[in-house]
Amino acid sequence: MSIFDRFIAKDAAEPEREPFHPIPYRKRFAELDRSGQEAVERYPEDRKTIEDFLWAIKASSRERHTKSLEGELLPMKAAARFFLSRDRLLAYACLLPPENDGEGITLEEFLGDLHFEGVHHGILEGDIPEDFARGYLHVFPVARGTPPQAGEDGGVTELFPRRSSMRLEVQSGSEVEFGQDVQLQPIRKGTVICQIRPPTPGIDGMDVTGQVLPSPQVFGAQVAQGENTALSRDGQALVACADGILYMENGAFSIHAQKIVDGDLDQFQGTLRISGNLYIGGSVDGGASVEATGEIVVNGRVGQASLTSTGGTIRVQQGIYGTKEKTRLTAAGQIQAPVVEWAEIDAGTSLIAETVSNSSVRCGGTVYVMSGRGLITNSVIRAGDSILCRRVGNLAGGRSRFSVGYPPQLLEDRERIREELAQMQPTIDMLWDTVTNLRRKSARLSEGEKLLLARLVEQRRLYTEKQEALTAELKALHKELDKKTKGRIRCEKVYPVLEIQIGRLKEEIPLEDENCNIHCEQSRILMR
Repeated sequence: MSIFDRFIAKDAAEPEREPFHPIPYRKRFAELDRSGQEAVERYPEDRKTIEDFLWAIKASSRERHTKSLEGELLPMKAAARFFLSRDRLLAYACLLPPENDGEGITLEEFLGDLHFEGVHHGILEGDIPEDFARGYLHVFPVARGTPPQAGEDGGVTELFPRRSSMRLEVQSGSEVEFGQDVQLQPIRKGTVICQIRPPTPGIDGMDVTGQVLPSPQVFGAQVAQGENTALSRDGQALVACADGILYMENGAFSIHAQKIVDGDLDQFQGTLRISGNLYIGGSVDGGASVEATGEIVVNGRVGQASLTSTGGTIRVQQGIYGTKEKTRLTAAGQIQAPVVEWAEIDAGTSLIAETVSNSSVRCGGTVYVMSGRGLITNSVIRAGDSILCRRVGNLAGGRSRFSVGYPPQLLEDRERIREELAQMQPTIDMLWDTVTNLRRKSARLSEGEKLLLARLVEQRRLYTEKQEALTAELKALHKELDKKTKGRIRCEKVYPVLEIQIGRLKEEIPLEDENCNIHCEQSRILMR
C-alpha cells in the first residue's frame, strides 16, 4: 500500500472538520508570520525556503481574499498551497482557510493535491498528519529530497621532497655549506616514490519530484610521473624503475640513472669503474680505487683511497683524511671537501675547502679556502689562477709553497725539462770525451774501434738534437711564464715560512704578515 493509499484509509475514519470562522485580513498575515517564525525555529536550515514561501503564500492569500469579496460572495473551498525550494530538495505546505462559508479540506484531498503537484519522493509520511491537524495558516514541510553525496578526488602522497638537483652543482662562489646535506636524493629501483589514492565516487541524490540529482564528478589523481618511473600494477603507487638520483623535471618525479653504493666502500679488489655518476652513501677507505665518467659524491669521508672523475665534480661531504702518498683525488671539474689532509688533489677547475694541510694540490683555476678555519698549512699548491684563504701556516711553524697565475702544467713541464737536461748533460760530456779520444787515435784505430766511433758519433748527434729541442722548449716555456698574469694570493694572516712563485719569479716570506694581496707587477712580487 502506498503512502497515498494509507493516508486515504486513515482519513476516511476522521470526523468532519468544524466550520471556519473568517478572521480579519491583517490578523491572518500576523498568524502566517507567527507560523513562519515557529517553522524557522524548528528548522533553521530551511530559513530561506520558509521566508520565500511566506512571501508567496501572503500574495496568494491576498489574491484569494480579494477575490472572495467580489461579485455575489460565493463560497470558496479551503485550499492547500505548496512551495518547492530552488534546489527542489524541500517541499513546504500551508492550508488556506475557506471563504464565505466554503467547505474545508480533508487529509485525503490534501494528499491528492500533493500528488498531482508532482511531489513523489521523500514525503514526510510520519509528520504530515500531525501538521495537517494543526489547521489553517500553519507552515510545515511535507517532503525532503535526498541531496547528492560528493565523492572524493584521487590524491597523491609524495614520500620524497621535490628537489631539482639531478647532479652535483658546481659552486660558482668561494664557499660550500658542508654542514647541509648534499642536495641529491639517491633511490633504489622498486622504491615507492608516491602513494596514489584512487577517486571515491559519490552517491546520486533525488529531489522531491523524483528527479535524479547527479553527484559531482570526481577526478583521478594527477601523478607527477617522469623518466625512469612507472605506476604499480594496482595503480596505487609510483615506483622507481632504476637506481639513480631522484629529481624534479618539468613538474614530474624523474630518475637520473646512475650507480648507487648504499654504505661504505673499502678493501675493494681492483678498480670500480662506473659510466656516469656515482653516489656513495658512506665512506671510502682501505685502498679502494674508483673511476667514474660523471660526478662522484661521497656522503662520508675519504681515507686511503683513489677517486677519479674523468668528466665531472667530486664532492666529499665529511672531508678527506688521507694517508701520505696513498690518497689521491682527480677531477675534470671541481673538488669540494671541508677538510683536505694528507692528500694529492688534482682539480681541473677549482678546489673549495675549509682546511688544507700536508697536501699537494694541483688546480687549473682558483683554490678557495675561505670558510670555516680557512687554513692552509704545510702544503704545496699550484693554481692556474689564484689562491684565496684566510690564513697560511700556524703557530707551530712549517713550510708551504704556492705558485699562481699560470697553468700548473707549464711549471711541471719546466721542471721536467730541466731535470732531463741535467740528466743528459753528463752523458753528452762523456760522449764528447770518448769521441775526442778515439779520433786522436785515428791512424791506429782497429776496425772494431772505428765501428764504435761511428756509433758514438751518431749517439752524440741524437743527444745533441734532443738537448737543442728541450732547450728550445724551455725557452718557449720561459716566454709563456714571462707573460703578465692576474693571479694572486690573498690571505688575512701569513705565518712563516711561505715560498711564492709567480711565473719565473720567486719570493719567500720568513716573517708573520697580515692582509696580504700578493701579486706580480713590473717583474716584481708585491705583498700589497
